[in-house]
Amino acid sequence: MCLYYAHAFSCKHMTFSFARFCGPASMIQTPCGERRIWQTIPLDELCDDCKGGQGAFPDDHFQQQQQQQRYSGRQSRSRR
Repeated sequence: MCLYYAHAFSCKHMTFSFARFCGPASMIQTPCGERRIWQTIPLDELCDDCKGGQGAFPDDHFQQQQQQQRYSGRQSRSRR
């Protein structure tokens, strides 16, 4: 079983991040699919979903801008 960190948010949601391959998976450098928690890290904040989707990653900001443009009332022009 590959090892993962568990991030425990104050809203009771959890996320996992890869930490280390298990013995068999290290040979092929691909996680085995079985998750074992190596360490749980308690966090005193809400997860991104509970914060209202305001993620900390630039891709999240880019996706939010695209969604706002899509729903801002503008309609795309169709080509004829």
